This record gives sequence, C-alpha cells and structure tokens, in this order.
Amino acid sequence: MRQLTRVALLACVGGVALHTGTVAFRTDWLAGETSVRLAFVAGLWLWSCLPYAVLAGVALWRRLPAPALGGALAALAADLYMHHSVFIAPASSTAAVGLVFMPLWNLVLFGPVGAMLGWGVARVFARVDAKTG
Repeated sequence: MRQLTRVALLACVGGVALHTGTVAFRTDWLAGETSVRLAFVAGLWLWSCLPYAVLAGVALWRRLPAPALGGALAALAADLYMHHSVFIAPASSTAAVGLVFMPLWNLVLFGPVGAMLGWGVARVFARVDAKTG
C-alpha cells in the first residue's frame, strides 16, 4: 500500500473518530429509554461517516490516493469547524442543525473540491518529478 493511501485512510479514520466521539460523549443517547433517540443518533453517526467511507473507497478501490486525501482533509476541516461552532462557540440556538447538514455538504461540496485540489497538487508534483527525474 502506498504511503499516500495510508495518509488518506488516516484522515478518513480521523473523521470517523471525530463523529464517534461526538456521538459517544456529546449527545444524550443514553438518556431515557427511547429507541427512537438511539436510532436517530446511530443514523446521524452513519450519515456523518458516509463521506469518509466514500473517500476511503476512492483511495482503496479506485487507487486514487491524492484526490481521496484532499477530499478527506477538506471534509475533516469542515467537520472540525462545525464541531467548534456547535459545541465550543455556538452562535445560535440552532447551531446543532449543522450537524445534520454537514455530511451533505461534505459529499457535494467540500469533499469534491478537496479531491480536485488534491488531484491538482498530485499532478504538479508528478510534473516536477518528471522534469527532475
């Protein structure tokens, strides 16, 4: 496995760890005896991890580690910003709604833009390497 693939997978694991920590320590999923609350939290966790699963698939099965790394880093940066704006410095009472919509933004905006940037950077490095090699 190439080094860049490992780094891309590490970024994906970091995103999943962030969402796992959020679900485990920042929600009241154990409060009460409602299975609906548990189902919502489990669904939110799966939904939040979906962009990272897609990007890990790109890194492993499509053998495109540079775009996967760029997408994973962009999604992780967006998720860290959302985590900060919800749990550390909330600006409004509806800040937590962002946790539901951020995976969508990661799938359609931040991940693809980061992937394109990662692909572009890899192309520049490949050209420089071809000229010097």
